[in-house]
This record gives sequence, structure tokens and C-alpha cells, in this order.
Amino acid sequence: QLAMVTLDMKTRDAAKQAGVKTYAAEWIARQRGFISAAADKSEPEKTAAPKLRLVETPSPRRVRIQNKKLVLVVGSGRVGCLQQIIALILAGILALALVLTVLALAPAATVTLTPQVEVITATVSLTADPSPGVTTVDAENNIIPARAIQTELTLFTEVETLDTEEAPVDFATGSVVFINRTQDEQFIPLSTTLRTSSGVPIEFVTTQTATVPAGTGAATSTTVIAVEPGPRGNVPAGQINRFANPTQGLLVRVINESATSGGTIRQAGVVRDDDKDRVRAKLRQLIQQEGYERMVAELDEGEFIPPESLQTIELDITYNHFSGDVTDALGAEMHAVVRGTAVGNYYANQLAYYALLEQVPPDVTLLPKGLKFSAGGIEDVNDRALTFSVTAEGLAVSDIDEDLVRQSIPFKPIGEAQKWLSDNLPIISVPGVDVEPNWLGRLPAFPARIKVVVVDVSE
Repeated sequence: QLAMVTLDMKTRDAAKQAGVKTYAAEWIARQRGFISAAADKSEPEKTAAPKLRLVETPSPRRVRIQNKKLVLVVGSGRVGCLQQIIALILAGILALALVLTVLALAPAATVTLTPQVEVITATVSLTADPSPGVTTVDAENNIIPARAIQTELTLFTEVETLDTEEAPVDFATGSVVFINRTQDEQFIPLSTTLRTSSGVPIEFVTTQTATVPAGTGAATSTTVIAVEPGPRGNVPAGQINRFANPTQGLLVRVINESATSGGTIRQAGVVRDDDKDRVRAKLRQLIQQEGYERMVAELDEGEFIPPESLQTIELDITYNHFSGDVTDALGAEMHAVVRGTAVGNYYANQLAYYALLEQVPPDVTLLPKGLKFSAGGIEDVNDRALTFSVTAEGLAVSDIDEDLVRQSIPFKPIGEAQKWLSDNLPIISVPGVDVEPNWLGRLPAFPARIKVVVVDVSE
């Protein structure tokens, strides 16, 4: 008897039509008793695989397409490995095509989430030290390097006198005539001093130059004003008749042909010590402001000078009047040095930024955009070292795990998915869920078909 052991279904069908028994394995044939235990086992002939050929059956009556029959060509019955590999490859290609088709037809969803945003602030107290030994930031002790700066300047200013009293204010004026005593022309300079001859001399000065023509008795006139204010300068005619320099009197004679007038007494300002204090304080303020502006113009980029660090050191001050002088205004000129401490914004902001990072909670990201820094008032000044506070403010956005979202909401109804997102994620509005095509009112069953979009809140 003949039997065939094979797994190929086509070979098994052909063997069955030929009346040959087939078994899937040798042990099955032994179990069913077809092969005895004592039967010898011999190797099959090494022949080619069975080949099929077409056999046409002619029709005696008319020509037509003949039925094709399969005729089994007896061989070893072994199926080639190449055929099995090709079959497996084809099966894999079909399976992949099926998966791609399902994915192409399956719905896709876009989930839009707006994360929570909170304002975080931190304030740090630090010391800006201009000492030569401080060159780097000491984050542990909150000390930053600073720079000593100064400028030297001189300014003049005036203040009105506050006290008044009856005092001679206005100056008497008049005119005099010069008469030549020689044959030569004589020149009388401006501010030539003249005086009266009776009693206490009262002095006058010429307010114009004068030229006396040549020849004895030749005359010319000019105007004069009293040296001191008040009614003492109001003298009668003929009283101004002498030169302060006797030599001039040998060449020219002088006389006032009419009385002088205009010297009066009235309420006028008087310089007091308080006026000196006020003009000095005003000068210090002006010099400090001017010095501050000059030093600011010399600052490097990113530096600032706290006004509290300014020091004004007086080198000299002079007044244009003494105490008791009658005047409506007192002026003074001051020569001084203005000093300050220049602080770098970068160093101060750096320490404030470190303090801000410590305030950021877990699962939150500090946005680099929108950081703000502001310096507070000076808390202490110690030998030009300044202690002050700096506040840093920034926006922190909550982190959203996109993988968690995709794994948690597949095939959920849209409303249920939105509720889950609102309850479990740090978001500030109802999440947007867009499903296309929306056949079932549910999200896709495959996480890969869910796209998560996190709104950028930094802008």
C-alpha cells in the first residue's frame, strides 16, 4: 500500500482523487496502524515536485472550449520552502493593507487645551558693594558688585532776601561842568571820582567820558551818580567841586551848576544769615541734580544710580553780599563733588530670578517671556554699599501630559471626554474636541488618531 505524508492542501486533494491515502504527519500514520513498528524507514527519492499539465478532451461533434483537467504527476510530494515564504509574504501584505484601510477610514480627533496661567513673584534683599574686593555675585549672601562714580562741578544761584527794613536804596544823580585851566585838550575818563568840599565828603562818579576842548576857560559837561544810595547824595548846586585825584584838579576845574536828586530811603531787602543758609541749600540741591545727570550720562549699559546713594561734598562757597547788606537778592557760587554708586541691573535681576525659580511649583513651567524686575527703595547705606530689594515677576503655565490625554480618552463620548479633561487637567476653559468624521459621537478608538493641541499662552 501507498500513503503520502504532506501538509499541502492541493497535494492532499490530488492524492485523494488518485486513491492515495494522506496523513498530516508520520506519527499520525503510525498511530492509525498504517505503518507498523517494525517497518523499515527509507529515505524518499530526490525528485522534483509534482507538476500539473493541461489535458484537452476533444469533442466529436463540434469545436468548443474543452474542459481542463488536472492530472497528478507522481513525484516525491515535497513542497518547496520558497512557496511557503512567498505565501507568508503575501499574507503579511494583505494584513498590512487591511490595517491601513481601517486607519484611513477611522475617525480622527483634535483636542484643544488651554493650560492654567498664574503670576509668580519673588522679592530678594541684596547688597551692592563697590569695594574693590567684590568682583562677582555672591548668591549665598546676596551680594553683587557695584561701581563707585563721582563728578566735580561749580554752580551759581540766587535767592530773594526775606527780611526788609527802611534803608537808603536809590542813588542820587545829576550833572557837572568841567572847565579847562590849560591851553591843551583834557580827557576825563569814565568813573572819575568827584566829591563835595564841605562837611563829610560825598563822592560821585562820572557815568560818561568827557573831553574838555583846548584853551583856558573852555568847558564841557557830563552826568554823575552818587557812590552811596540814599538822600545824602542829594546835594545843592555848587557843592561838587573837587577831584578825588588832586592832580586832575590842576588841569580842570569841576562844578555842579544844579542840585543832584533821586537819593531816597524805602523798604528794601536786607541780607541775613538765614538767606545764606537758603542759598546754600538750594546750591546743594542743584549741584546734586546736575551731578546726578552727568554721572547717568557716563553709565554703562544696564547700570543705574540709586538717588539715595548720592553724596555732595562742598569744596568752596562764596557769597556776593555780606550779612546786613541792602539787596533784594543774595547770590552764591559753590564748588563741590557729587558721588554715587552705580549698580548693574543684570546682577540684581540675576539674584531675583534665582529667587523666582524657587517659587515655581512642580509640573509648572516659568515662561521666559514677560519677566519683570523692579527695584525697591534703599534700605541701608553703609560706606557707599547699598542694601535694597528687587522684585521679580513672571508667568507660570501648567504642564500638560499629551500622552496621558491620548491614552485616557479613546472611544469616550465627546461630553464624557471633555468632563474627564476638565476634572483631571490644569486647564482654564472647556476643552475643544473636534472629531472628523463624527459617526458615533465618540473619540477614535486608536490613541494614534487623537491629536492634542496645547494653546500657546505666552503671547
